[in-house]
Amino acid sequence: MSQPTVSQSALEVLTQPAIHDAAACLQTVSRLRAARAPRAVIVGNPNVGKTTLVNGLAGTNLKVGNWSGVTVEKREASLTYQGRRVQLLDLPGAYSLSPHTPEELITRTALLDEAPEVAINVLDAGNLERNLYLTLQLMDFRMPIVVALNLVDEAKDKGMAVDATALERALGVPVIETVASRGSGLGHLIGAALERAEVGQGVSYPEAIEGSVAALVGVMEGLPTLPPHAYRYLALALLEGDPSIRGRLAATGHSGLLQAADAQLRLLDASGEDALITVAEARYARAAAIAQAAIPHTLARRTLTDRLDTLALHRYLGIPVFLLTVLLVFRLTFSVASPFVTLIGGPLQDTVSGWAAAALSWAPFFLRELVVGAIIPGVGTVLSFLPTLLVLYLAMSFLEDSGYMARAAFLADRLMRSIGLDGRAFIPLILGFGCNVPAVYATRTLEKKSDRVLVSMILPFMSCSARLPVYIIFAAALFPKQGSVLVWAMYLLGMVVAFAFAFVLRRTSLKNEGGGVLLELPPYRLPAPQVLWKHAWRRTASFAKRARTTVLSTVAVVWLLLAIPAVAGGRFASVQPADSLFGTVSTAISPVFAPLGFGNWQATGALVPGFVAKEVVVATLGQIYLGEQAAAPAPLGLWAGIRQAAVGTWEAVKASVQAIPTVLALPSLGADASQSTKSPLAAALARAFTPAAGLAYLVFVLLYTPCIATVGAIQAEHGRRIAWVTVAYQMATAWVAGLIVYQVARLFL
Repeated sequence: MSQPTVSQSALEVLTQPAIHDAAACLQTVSRLRAARAPRAVIVGNPNVGKTTLVNGLAGTNLKVGNWSGVTVEKREASLTYQGRRVQLLDLPGAYSLSPHTPEELITRTALLDEAPEVAINVLDAGNLERNLYLTLQLMDFRMPIVVALNLVDEAKDKGMAVDATALERALGVPVIETVASRGSGLGHLIGAALERAEVGQGVSYPEAIEGSVAALVGVMEGLPTLPPHAYRYLALALLEGDPSIRGRLAATGHSGLLQAADAQLRLLDASGEDALITVAEARYARAAAIAQAAIPHTLARRTLTDRLDTLALHRYLGIPVFLLTVLLVFRLTFSVASPFVTLIGGPLQDTVSGWAAAALSWAPFFLRELVVGAIIPGVGTVLSFLPTLLVLYLAMSFLEDSGYMARAAFLADRLMRSIGLDGRAFIPLILGFGCNVPAVYATRTLEKKSDRVLVSMILPFMSCSARLPVYIIFAAALFPKQGSVLVWAMYLLGMVVAFAFAFVLRRTSLKNEGGGVLLELPPYRLPAPQVLWKHAWRRTASFAKRARTTVLSTVAVVWLLLAIPAVAGGRFASVQPADSLFGTVSTAISPVFAPLGFGNWQATGALVPGFVAKEVVVATLGQIYLGEQAAAPAPLGLWAGIRQAAVGTWEAVKASVQAIPTVLALPSLGADASQSTKSPLAAALARAFTPAAGLAYLVFVLLYTPCIATVGAIQAEHGRRIAWVTVAYQMATAWVAGLIVYQVARLFL
């Protein structure tokens, strides 16, 4: 077999002389090695494993995902290596340091302003040539660099063997092979960053370009306000005509430098040299030559990703497969989690109520009423849905981290372009299924301002996890056999309404600014179980924290309003709920919702605190309908309560295991697994709502005003006017949609 050879042009690029600023290089390296707490920035293309690498180095739990755009701002972590404290800055993924997206601008700004002691450049070994363009730009910042050659296992699966030694020789910086998801090579990486990092061999441009760079660097040396490590990068950016750099320098009073740059550009134009094209071509040529030397031959293989994408990205089957996958997720959620929902809302809540009644037997009546009649049924009702959320988050994390959600964005691209958006906007919309607040901030990944505003305005239509308890309790009450399909339909309806409004807004007030975006499809990866658990547990714990704070305080306020009489002769905490201040105000509002089928004060009253947080809707319903039942439970002893909870837990585990086959519509493993007993709240709702009214109520909860935290996020990103316009039009949309659903559903249900 003949030995692979490297072309003459590649050899010329690889052996080009290093940039002549040795004094500055040595000074920077010395600063790194003398620093007590060096700062390392983690830089790389999107989806190369930067955040996973940071988590592996520092033991943190920063959010990771197998799609681009997960990190939208710089985030910090720290670690101790051989008694030395090191600060890590995880920067957003960037294809280039000539910014075209907010992530790239954040990354470039951090490199200019932070003056880090070392940069850890993370490369995807399977996409080396594309990744090296950023590496070569990074080397124009004269700072020490170490390369983490990540995902080498995936490169081998593709038939690519990267020669790390050849890559190190070509770049002039240490190259450490890593598999960040397994922790492989991370110890060597941080050691190399602290002890062996080098400035490296950047690109040598044609003589005319280098002459202009040297002239501009000479001007900068007399400007103490500019960072010395960035002189060469700034000079090249000015010659390339980077508008953001020119704007930055103009805003900081560097008009003399801009005039010098204009003079150099005139000289280059006179010589027939286009700096922008010449610099880009030189970088691409060197990146190609380095990649050819580091990967002399490739044995192409049909990977698992290729085989799976045959179905997942099929032109006609892709969308149905996605919808069926989401439906399967909800079937899994209901089948596995429902017994535990019943456990927490039944035996465990009864146990806690009994213990509370026994412990507070000495307390004043109003205190017992508050704790046993309000807080326990209200907060307990919300907490009973934690198992459902945990299972849902596990499933969604699997889809995200495996790479399938990136395919969903690709599939949605054609539809979204028809309404004036690109497929990348699908990512924050999908994130909205978890929580609308971080999804609003994730719109920063969109390049155009009109896109960011538009997506933020339609995001609250995406059904966040806080609405899920409302769907589940109404499904259990009114549609017990179609629960998973009902929830799936609610999520689908939210997407349809969101896209419809995007279509209208794009053609009226938020015109398309043009342009497009490149969608990257990462390879499929089997997520590590511990990573999935961390993601799901963190999200579930966040929901539980809101129950401990927002829900608890709101339940207390609602109890107080229910305890205050609004009729003559009433006594505090002894008034009929309908005659309380809460009931009276809710009764006054309720006629507005009578055409929607739920014009009773209880249903109306539960919607009002939902503006604070959507999970409060089900908490308030539980407080209203179960408060009187829970006000005087039988006191329960310690051991009796433990025995009751243990028996209930065993029954829940058994029922959950028996129901697993029903996810795929197979017969249950247990004869009684399909039989469900309504919880007290579900039974109360079944008496209070007709199926048509319940369906209209769910549609209204899906579409009406976002929670106060989401409104605050929209206001912070886009201003008060956009935030409150969003509140107003969503409230109107919810009322109209609820009216239509009720009037149609009553004909069939």
